[in-house]
Amino acid sequence: MNEKLQDDLEKEEELDDNEIFLNNINSTLYVKKDYDMKEFDYEWLDIVEECIPYIDNILKNPKRFIVNDEEIVKVELARRVTVESVIHLTQHTNLIQKIEDDGDVKPSKILNINKEESMDTYENRFIFTLLENLRLFFQMRVEATAGQSYCLDKNVLQYAANTQVFGENLKISIDVSDVTKNVKEHSGDKGNMTLEERLRRAKMQIDGFFGTELMQVLGKLHFEPVRSPIKKTNVILKNPNFRKAEELWNYIQAFESKDKKEKEKREFFDKGILKNEYDQAFLMAFIANKNFINTSTSATEGNIINQMIQRLVENLLDTDADLTEDHIEEAFLKQIKIIKEKNEARAKRIFGVLEDRLNREEKSLEDILVQLKGEK
Repeated sequence: MNEKLQDDLEKEEELDDNEIFLNNINSTLYVKKDYDMKEFDYEWLDIVEECIPYIDNILKNPKRFIVNDEEIVKVELARRVTVESVIHLTQHTNLIQKIEDDGDVKPSKILNINKEESMDTYENRFIFTLLENLRLFFQMRVEATAGQSYCLDKNVLQYAANTQVFGENLKISIDVSDVTKNVKEHSGDKGNMTLEERLRRAKMQIDGFFGTELMQVLGKLHFEPVRSPIKKTNVILKNPNFRKAEELWNYIQAFESKDKKEKEKREFFDKGILKNEYDQAFLMAFIANKNFINTSTSATEGNIINQMIQRLVENLLDTDADLTEDHIEEAFLKQIKIIKEKNEARAKRIFGVLEDRLNREEKSLEDILVQLKGEK
């Protein structure tokens, strides 16, 4: 035996198995984390739904005004002679062709006034532009919040380690994949309506507005869209329907999404507490395996438990040096109680299933016996 090997053996004899195990350990812990969270906010839909009835009131009774279209035409082309036509003729005598002996006046031309109703008001152009903006805003928000809110948390860990104890080579490899996906209930559900139903209803109402008289008439005028700031006309200031419409205008103009989106992707080799915990787990497996192989006596089982508890307590103290015996005892007793209750509950479920199966088998046998007696 060479001197180096002899020295190694002498050093190992001075240490216990656990210390040798940890001193010789060579391990890596690869971690891959993929986190993706989307949580949509539907306050905007509440605002739109609140304002739709007010816009509907405006479109049902649109503001109109009378437009006088004045034109000098030949008498025979005049559709209607009004008071304004006569007054105009007295002020423009050059249009009089002649005056009869009986005093009748015969003009060559006369003022013709056509009176027509018009919807081309600032307030109506404001509503038209608002609905154009609302339809675009609604479409963009629906596209931005498509699908359900969710949280996907995926963690992949790959642990590989080897060590040497008294010339014995030990290896371990562990792959852990933890995937958690929570699909959240729609925060857009309201009352007895789902988010999809609310969106469908709101879209139908908005699309329906574009078939109204005001939208059809103003759509043919190709006017310049209204822009902020909105003029404070008497109608917009005092009419409650227009005040609500202005609130919606301001909300859309200043809109900032409250949707929450988080995404994180990381890959790294851990060299801290997590890797140390896996090293300790490797050691615990080694202790249990060594003792079970050597012997299966109850005394050795006690040794296994003692060694495992010893390592666990050492790990706890390494994590928190301020832990007291009372704290450790309390934690152990609490976990023992929880595990016992779980085991008892599981046992009850198993006994319940067995009892139900036995009852069914017994009933089936009774039915067969009755059938056999009947055949005799």
